Amino acid sequence: MIKLALAGMIWAGLIAGATAQTAAAAPSAATMALARQVAASDDFLALVQMDAGSKIQGIEHDLGDLTPAEKAKVEAIGQAKLAEGSGRVVDKMAAIYAAVFTPDELKTLAAFLETPAGKAYAGRLIKVLPALGEGMKGFDFKREVLTETCAEIKKGCPAAP
Repeated sequence: MIKLALAGMIWAGLIAGATAQTAAAAPSAATMALARQVAASDDFLALVQMDAGSKIQGIEHDLGDLTPAEKAKVEAIGQAKLAEGSGRVVDKMAAIYAAVFTPDELKTLAAFLETPAGKAYAGRLIKVLPALGEGMKGFDFKREVLTETCAEIKKGCPAAP
């Protein structure tokens, strides 16, 4: 769940950034192609695909006693819908990226993603999220800010029992 929450926060931030920009001319076809290339390597897409895979398994479970042929059919339907949905996600992300990044930045990102380091980087977030989630246990940002606020300006202090 932390993976999806993090992905949601990232996605919301990208949308907010794209929305905050002033209306500009539509990006060129070349810019959109670069944006799609970058979006297709984005970890958010990998998170969407991972979530869809777990949903397919959940559907199979919820349908009860499936024969191997029925299970294969559910899997095939799920994978086809995932492929279709992934294309829509890439298109949405590309539109946002084209609004957030300059054409030169997209060229640089796309070129990086073609390098060995870029290929190694793409898709890594999904692999490090479990460790990140484990490392974040016990981190309560709000509590830490309020504790220091209480100490520094004597406001936000918890009520005495």
